[in-house]
Amino acid sequence: MKAFLWIALVCMFAVTTVHAQMDQPLTLTCGNAKVVKAEVRTVDQGDPPMLTVTPVNQAGEHIAGLVPADFRITKGKKTAEILSVSEITAVENTVMRIVFMVDNSQSMSPHLDRLRSTLDRTIKSFSPAVRVSVMFFREGDLLHAPFEYNGKPLPMIRLPYTTDKNRAAEYVSKLLVESNLSRNTYLYDGVFATSQQIVADTGKVDRSFAIIFSDGQDLGSAVAAETALRADKHGTIFFTIDYLTEANDFLVRLASSTGGEHFQARNAEDLAGIFEAIANKIVAKGYRVSYRFKEPPAVSLAATTNELVMEEEIVRETFPMLNYVFFDQGSSVIPDRYRRLLPEEVAQFQEGAIEGGALDFYYSVLNIIGKRLRELPDAEITVHGYLNNTGIEKRNETLARSRAEAVREYLRTAWGIEESRVHVETGGLPPLPSSSRDSLGQAENRRVEITAENWDVLRPVTFVRRIAGVSPPQIQFRPTVKADEGLETWVLTVEQNGQEFDHRQGTQPESGITWNWKNREGALPASTGDLLCRFMVRDRAGDTNLSEPVTVKVREVRSERRQNVSVSDDGITKEKISLILFPFDVAEPGQRNERIMEEFVYPRITAGSRVTVNGYTDAIGSEEYNLTLSRQRAEAVRDILLGKMGEAASEQVTAEGLGETTPVFPNEVAEGRFYNRTVSLVIERYPQ
Repeated sequence: MKAFLWIALVCMFAVTTVHAQMDQPLTLTCGNAKVVKAEVRTVDQGDPPMLTVTPVNQAGEHIAGLVPADFRITKGKKTAEILSVSEITAVENTVMRIVFMVDNSQSMSPHLDRLRSTLDRTIKSFSPAVRVSVMFFREGDLLHAPFEYNGKPLPMIRLPYTTDKNRAAEYVSKLLVESNLSRNTYLYDGVFATSQQIVADTGKVDRSFAIIFSDGQDLGSAVAAETALRADKHGTIFFTIDYLTEANDFLVRLASSTGGEHFQARNAEDLAGIFEAIANKIVAKGYRVSYRFKEPPAVSLAATTNELVMEEEIVRETFPMLNYVFFDQGSSVIPDRYRRLLPEEVAQFQEGAIEGGALDFYYSVLNIIGKRLRELPDAEITVHGYLNNTGIEKRNETLARSRAEAVREYLRTAWGIEESRVHVETGGLPPLPSSSRDSLGQAENRRVEITAENWDVLRPVTFVRRIAGVSPPQIQFRPTVKADEGLETWVLTVEQNGQEFDHRQGTQPESGITWNWKNREGALPASTGDLLCRFMVRDRAGDTNLSEPVTVKVREVRSERRQNVSVSDDGITKEKISLILFPFDVAEPGQRNERIMEEFVYPRITAGSRVTVNGYTDAIGSEEYNLTLSRQRAEAVRDILLGKMGEAASEQVTAEGLGETTPVFPNEVAEGRFYNRTVSLVIERYPQ
């Protein structure tokens, strides 16, 4: 049979270290078959720590000859190494006092012989270093009573402290007789008098005990129960015995409040075992067991860098507004490729934050116009519904109006634009139609055109892309772990601005952990706020330890550039601008393109700049015709530039037609073909 005892221990450790096992109680297991109970009397936290243990057999007797293999000490999952086991059979220079307060009321009459013999054997079992005092109830002549309360004598008699155990045993035999039994039971007076007896002893003692034997009744005390409980006991441990009654609350509380123990004797035969158990608790029979637990895990953390540079490049790119919405044959439903928003989504829409290129920007054209109309409350637009005049669309004015109204309805429902600000007009072919003989041209003619007198409604859009980067591209953490119990798990945590940003974990030892700065959602850290990195380990015994943090400073570096701008090694800046769009088969830029050049092109041309104008077309028509048309477009823009820069700059501005051979956008869709009807300007600026 194995005997167990749990002992709660609370230990304090450094703030940075968490030991899961420190709040766990000690468990003592005695595996010898003779042991039925093993009580831990004391815990010494010295070096090494030591337990005083009392193993007993079925009869409650001390068991001799136990060895280290008979003991096992654990704490949570940890098992201690047993260093030594030494047997104790005597008190060995420990000075003790013991006060017996014995109920000698008439209820004890049938049990006097058993009580006398038990007390005799118990008292004589103590060593010469123990001082014993015995107290009984005493009624009648109280003139020389040794105890009093509020100036009145208490019905108690005593044998003063003595080391003569035979004298104490004789005193019990003399007083515990039929003729000395009291009519009443003075339990509270007896406990109060016991406290006075303890306090009055001025001799030095190492340990102090009191044994209260009673039937649990009180039928005449002058002292109240609470007064007896609160009386000064000078650190004495009280053992209480209820005889032949149910557990008495007063006796239970008395034992509990002093660190002692309460016993209940159901019959006279129980007395011998109870008194012997108390004697074994007082007399230091048993074993001293020294032990040592393996150390909790130790951990430290290093890293290959202590700085993270957050690089943010802002790229600005400007697109011309293609103010058309193209429809499928015979349909007035806005095609799905055009991005549409719910009313609750429009507040978050930002035209400058559209991802992608010109076509991605174009598919948000209705939202761009809707947002601008909101910001320009006096601005109005006209939506013109047109047909390609083939098949079902031939002279179908209802379809043309439905297309225009579909655009107006979206602006009303999503963006809240009043119908009075969106005028509807209809027609057959557009004023500047594409070729009706070609299926590609027919696709371009079934459209809605959006016009506005207010320039800001349809001005080009500059959108901003933020390109994030980090330097160095990664960090490597290098943990050092010592785990005598074996590593169970580790966790690497990264905290920023008081919140966990990321964590990694594993079960195998790692010499290096590489991290690319991104968390599990793929996000980079914020550009402000240092990173605090910690490494926590847990061993197989359940102990944990946390490293000191590694701090990684975060520094932000920002730069800005325009899209399609490059700088050569010799300092020449080359910038490409594509903002000018032409209608089908038209070479003249028109008034709107001249406004675009005024605001977006001329400011980019500095003194001494060289400008190359390249003209493009879509794929409709012959290649030869398109080459000529593209040259005409380039030369028209060149003429406008020279009108601004002066004829003296004619050698600085050149024009070239590239036709349809190098399309910038896909010709398979109508919007791509419109964006191909353009010129691009390559501006070379030389260092001053």
